[in-house]
Amino acid sequence: MKRWRAVAGAALIVLLLAGAWLYYYRSEAVYERIVNRDGYSVSLIKEQVSTEFYLKPEWIPERDGEENELNLVLEEKFGTRIILERVGKREDDFFIQLDAVPNPNVGSGQLLLTDYINSDGSFSSGDFGNWVVTDSEGKDILGGSYGAGGGPSNQSAIFIDDSYRERFEQGAYVRFSGYNLYGYRQLTGTPWVTWLFSLAAAGLWLYLIVLYRRRGEQERTLGWKLVGYMLLGAFTFSINAVKLPLGFAFYMLFFRKAKPNDAIKRKAALLGLLVYALQVLQPSLAGAVNRMNDEMTVRDVSIEEIGPGGLWKSVVAQAAVSEQARLSEYEAVLSEQGELKELSFTIVDRGQDGYVHTDAEYNAQDQSLVLKRITTDEWIQYDRQMMSDYFFKQVADLHNVISHQGGEYPYIKLKLMSDGTLVNYGIKDRDKFRVSLTDVIKIDDDELPIEGYWVSGCGTGEGSGDYSECKNPTDYLLGAGE
Repeated sequence: MKRWRAVAGAALIVLLLAGAWLYYYRSEAVYERIVNRDGYSVSLIKEQVSTEFYLKPEWIPERDGEENELNLVLEEKFGTRIILERVGKREDDFFIQLDAVPNPNVGSGQLLLTDYINSDGSFSSGDFGNWVVTDSEGKDILGGSYGAGGGPSNQSAIFIDDSYRERFEQGAYVRFSGYNLYGYRQLTGTPWVTWLFSLAAAGLWLYLIVLYRRRGEQERTLGWKLVGYMLLGAFTFSINAVKLPLGFAFYMLFFRKAKPNDAIKRKAALLGLLVYALQVLQPSLAGAVNRMNDEMTVRDVSIEEIGPGGLWKSVVAQAAVSEQARLSEYEAVLSEQGELKELSFTIVDRGQDGYVHTDAEYNAQDQSLVLKRITTDEWIQYDRQMMSDYFFKQVADLHNVISHQGGEYPYIKLKLMSDGTLVNYGIKDRDKFRVSLTDVIKIDDDELPIEGYWVSGCGTGEGSGDYSECKNPTDYLLGAGE
C-alpha cells in the first residue's frame, strides 16, 4: 500500500510539472511574453503590411444589431492567421471586423500586430485608417469616407455609412494595410534544458522519499540524514574548469558503512553523485543545443512583400546576428522584370569566441532562409568590409537599376566582389556606375581610379551557373565619393 502511495505521489508531481510546462509554453503565454519583451528581443521589420479579400454582398446584414459571424481565415503569413471575424449592422452604418491571431514559436519567428511596440515596453496605436474598398474595376467606392478603429488584441474594423450600401450590391474588394511586422528571438537560450533538469531534480527528491519509506530500522532524524548524504554525494570541488566529486569520495572514505540503514544511506549518496553528474552534463547539453542552432531556418520570408531590406531585418531580429555585421559575399539572380530568383550571402559578425560567419541561402519557392554558422579565431578583412545594414538599405534600388540594364538577357546576375572590402577601382572600357542611397551616376574612364565597394552585374540566358559565363558585365561602386 505504501509503495502505491509513493508511485501515485510521484505520478502526481510529474503530471503537475507537465501541466506547468504546457501552461507556460501555450501560444497565448508565449505571445504575451514576446510583445511585453519578457525574455525576448523584438524589432520592427516592416510597417503597413496588408491583407486583401473579396466581400460578398450577402454577408452584409439588413437589420440593426444583426451580425454575420464568419470567422473566415483570409490568409496565413508571418506566423499569423488573418481572420474575417464578422460583418455587422448598426443604426446608421455597417462594419467589417478583422482579427490577426499570431501562432508564435518559442525560440524565434515573426508576427503581425496592429499596435507598435515602443522601446520602453509601452504600446502605441497603429493606423487603423489604412482601408481601401474598390469595385471589380479597381475604382475606390468610398473615397476615404469611412470610420475605423481597433478592438482588443489585434482587432481592426471599418465602419461604412448606409448611404454607400448600394455600391456593395455587386460585392467589393477590401484591403487593410494596418499591420506591423515584428521579428522576435528568445534571449534565455535553451529553456527546455532547464525544464528537463528540473524534472530530473524532482524525480531525485521523490526517490529520496521512497528510500525513507524503505528504512529497515527506526532512526531519529533519518529524513534529514538522507538529505545530508545526498548533498554530500553532490558536493563538488572545482579546479579551473574541472569539477571533481569530492563529496562522494569523502562518503566512500568515512561513511560507507554508516549504520543503521546503511543501504538506503548509500543510495542517497549515490543520488547525490547523480546530482553531480547532472551539474556536469547540463552545460554540455546546453552547448550541444547551441551547436544545433548553428543551423537554423528563418521562415515566412516573403521577399516580394518585405523586400531585401526586410529580409535583412528578419535575420537580425530572429538570428543571433547584430546590426554591426559585415557583408563578405552576396550573389543574386534576377529576372528581366526584377523578380528575385536566387539569393545567397555571407555575413561576418564579432562573437565572444571569435568571428562568426553566417552563410545564408534563400529559397524563393517556400520563402525560407537557411542560415549556417561557423566561427574563426581571426578575420583580418573585417574592418575593411562593408556594413551589411548599409548594403541592404540600398540593394532593392540596385536590383531595380540592374534589371533595367539587362538588355536582351532574360536573367541578370549580381555579385559582390573583393570579399566586400573597400577597393580602389580602375577598370576601363567597361560600363560602370556610382551608386548612392539617392542616385545612380555613370562613371567615365577619366574619373578613375575611384574608391568604393565593388558590385558586378551581367546578363545571362540561364537562371543559375557560374558568374564567369555571363555577358555584358557592368560594375557598380557603392559608397563612391561619400
